[in-house]
Amino acid sequence: MVVLGSSSPRRICLLKTIVDDFKIVKPTFDEKLVPLDDPHYALTEAKNKALSLKTLVNPQDLLICCDTIVVLGKEIFGKPKDEKDAYRILKTLNGNTHKVITGYTITYCGKTIEKEIVSYVTFKKLRREELLHYIQNENVMDKAGAYAIQDDEKFHIIQKIKGSLTNIMGFPIESISDDLKSFNII
Repeated sequence: MVVLGSSSPRRICLLKTIVDDFKIVKPTFDEKLVPLDDPHYALTEAKNKALSLKTLVNPQDLLICCDTIVVLGKEIFGKPKDEKDAYRILKTLNGNTHKVITGYTITYCGKTIEKEIVSYVTFKKLRREELLHYIQNENVMDKAGAYAIQDDEKFHIIQKIKGSLTNIMGFPIESISDDLKSFNII
């Protein structure tokens, strides 16, 4: 059985595109325990999520855990604390190119695959009112970097992307598919 260690609606949707039958288990790891200066923050988070589920998942199950962050320069942006923080994050990303890093771990029958996938997103230069409109009309609180690429059709905040679109959504489907194939799961 494939188990997704996440309650993210985006990750659930993306996994459904490659696996018909899977179970969802929410990790119990407190994300605030990993320091934001950890150079492999997303991968560390993913590994800790998997460890938190070790006793809740059958050892014969294939477990996938992910974490996604946004990085500009040396600053890591996770999920915003509140709307004021969301505005600060979006204002910082405004007009700039940043990295989106998803770290994931897959464990299956005593084997583990750990990877970090990087994509790049360039924001348009937006006015204050546009940023506030986005915050007020989109659920930014559960998204690393306070935005979601899948909402861009409606809000037009992104100028260009380089790399995996699904990585920017928090679940690099191309890389995960390859790994599941290596385990003969798909």
